[in-house]
Amino acid sequence: MGRRNVLYLFLVGIMSVFCLAGCGEGTVGKPGQGITDKKETVTIAFWSDQLTERYGKYLQETFPDINFEFYVATNSTDFYHFKEETGDLPDILTVRRFSLNDVASWKDSLMDLSASQLAGTFPQSYLRDYTYSDGTVNWLPVCAEVDSIIVNKSLLEANGLSVPTNYKEFIKTCTALKGLGIRPFSSNFEADYTCMEVLQGFSISVLASQEGREWRQQYESGQTDELDEKIWLPVFERMEDVIDYGGISESDLEGDTAAMFAAYNNHQVAMIRGTSGEAARYGAEEGSVLMPYYGETEEESWYLTYPAFQVAASKKAEENPERRRLILDIMSAMLNEKGLKHIGDGQNMIPYNKGVELEFSPMLSHMQPYIDNNRLYIRLASADMFSVSKQVVQGMITGEYPDARSAFEAFNVKMKENTAEAPIVAHIEAGYSYAFDPGRGSPAASAVMNSLREELGTQLLIGQSVNVAGNIRAGDYTEEELKFLTMGEAVDLLFCEMTGEQLYSYMEYVLTTSGRRGSVINDSTLYVSSGFEMEIEKTDTGYKLEKLTIEGRELDKTQLYFVAVLGNEHMMLQDALTAAGVTEYEKAEMAYKEIIVDRLVSSGKQLAAPTDYITLR
Repeated sequence: MGRRNVLYLFLVGIMSVFCLAGCGEGTVGKPGQGITDKKETVTIAFWSDQLTERYGKYLQETFPDINFEFYVATNSTDFYHFKEETGDLPDILTVRRFSLNDVASWKDSLMDLSASQLAGTFPQSYLRDYTYSDGTVNWLPVCAEVDSIIVNKSLLEANGLSVPTNYKEFIKTCTALKGLGIRPFSSNFEADYTCMEVLQGFSISVLASQEGREWRQQYESGQTDELDEKIWLPVFERMEDVIDYGGISESDLEGDTAAMFAAYNNHQVAMIRGTSGEAARYGAEEGSVLMPYYGETEEESWYLTYPAFQVAASKKAEENPERRRLILDIMSAMLNEKGLKHIGDGQNMIPYNKGVELEFSPMLSHMQPYIDNNRLYIRLASADMFSVSKQVVQGMITGEYPDARSAFEAFNVKMKENTAEAPIVAHIEAGYSYAFDPGRGSPAASAVMNSLREELGTQLLIGQSVNVAGNIRAGDYTEEELKFLTMGEAVDLLFCEMTGEQLYSYMEYVLTTSGRRGSVINDSTLYVSSGFEMEIEKTDTGYKLEKLTIEGRELDKTQLYFVAVLGNEHMMLQDALTAAGVTEYEKAEMAYKEIIVDRLVSSGKQLAAPTDYITLR
C-alpha cells in the first residue's frame, strides 16, 4: 500500500463526526451543524443496487456531514470473507443470502452488538437466530419479506371450497381440487430458494420447537454439520406428502416464476408458493390471500420470512468510541421506521424490531396476529442449505430419492461433502483504491471501466462507480474472487453510436435523474467515463455537467462516437438514450463480470491503468 493510502486510512480512523477536544484534524459537527474542512468517511456495501437510489439517498440526507462511500457487493457472505481476509471489510455490511454458519469463522472481525440498545429492540425469538452459542450477536435483520402460500380464494369459492386453515384442510383441499381437474399446488422448483423454503416452510412448527432451535444454534455456531434425525426426518416426510398431494411433478423443474403466476391467474392452479412482492410484481389476481405454511392446527401455522437483508459492522469501528457511536447511529437509522420505509417501497415488509409500523396491502391485512405472537420464522439459509436443498428436493420430485428416509440420508451426506480448494487463476500486480478523489475520480472504478472498454473495442464507455465493488487489492485470485471485483447482480451492457451532442444529453440525464436504479446520490455514485473526461459542478441540489473533453480538448459535438453504456437497461439506460435522441442500440451477450474475468484469466492481461476522468468543482 502506498504512503498516501496509509496516511488516508490513518486519518479516516481518527476523525470523528463529533468535535474532539485536542484533535488537530478538521472534523464535522452533528447533522445540520455544518461542515468544516474534513468529513468523516463511512463505507457501506449494499447487497443490491436497488438500495442505492432510495436507501442510500436517505442515509446521505440523514447524515449530510458524512462522506458515505457506497458500492454494490456480491450477495454472498463469501464476498465479505474475501474482504475480511485482506483486511478490507467495509464499515457496514449488508447481505441477503445469509446464515451464521457461513460467517462463524470470522465473526471476531465484526462488532459485537449483543449489549447494544439496537439489539435490544428485537424480540428474543428473532434475536436468537442471530446469536452464537457464546452470546455474540454480529448481525441484525432488517424488515422481512413474507414467503408463504398464495391462495386463489375466488377460485376455491367458485368450486365450493374454503381456504384451508391447517395442514389437514390443505390436504383435503388438494384432494378435492384434483377431482375437479385443477392442479392443487405449484412452485418454481428449478430455483434453489424454492426448494429450501418449501422444505422448511411446511415444517416450521418442528423447526421452531425448543429442540429445533437448539439444533439450529449448534449448526449456526459450527458445532454440527449434520441434520438431527428426530427433528429433520419428519421434515422430509412432510415434503414427501406435499409432493404427492400437491401434484408436484418434474415439469416444475423446468418452469419459471412468471409462468407459474400465469398458470395461477389462468385458474390452472389454485395455490402457489410465493411472496407478497412477487404477487405484486406478477399481478396475482384480485381475491388472492397469502396464507401461512400450514401446521397441524391453525395455531401451529407459521409464516416463513426472510430479511430484505442482514446488517453488520466491522470491528475496526470499536478502536474509537466516537466512531463506534457513529456507526451505531447509522445502523439505527437503517433499522428505524423511516429507514425501513425506504426498502421495498415501504409496503408489505414485516418489521422484526419493536416500535416500527409498516403499511400492509389487503393481501397481508390478516397477518397482524401472527406478528403479535412472533410466529414469523426466519429461514435457515446457509450456502449448504441453498445448494443441498435444491439437489435433494429435486431428487425427491424425480424419484431419485423415493422416500423420506433416503432423502434425509442423502441430505446429510451432501452436507458433509468437502469441496476442493479453488485454484489460483490470476495475479493482479497493482491494487487501486475505490475512494473518490474530486480531481481524479475512483482509481478502482476507472481501472475496471478502462479494462472493459479495451475488451469491447469501443471508443468511449460510461458506467457507474458502484458497478465496481470497492478497493482492488494486488495479489493472487481464484476465479470466484475475480468475480468479486464487480457488483454481484447482472448489469446490462449496451452499444450505440452517439454524436458528441447526444453524449452531453446522455450524461446530463444520468447525472440529474433521481429515484432510478443508476441515480447519482453522492460523489461515490457518480458515473465513470472511459475514453473521455468530465468536468462537473457540485451544486446545492445535485450535480451539473459543465464540459466533456478527450485528452483535455473539448469533445466535438458533431462527431459520431461508438459508445458502450453500462447499467440497468429498463430502469435507466433506455430512457437516458431516448432523452439523448438515440433510438437504436445493441445489447451485449457476454456479461460485464465475465468480460473482466476473461481478460484476467483467459487472456492473461492485467487491469488497464486508471485515468483521471473527472474534475468535480
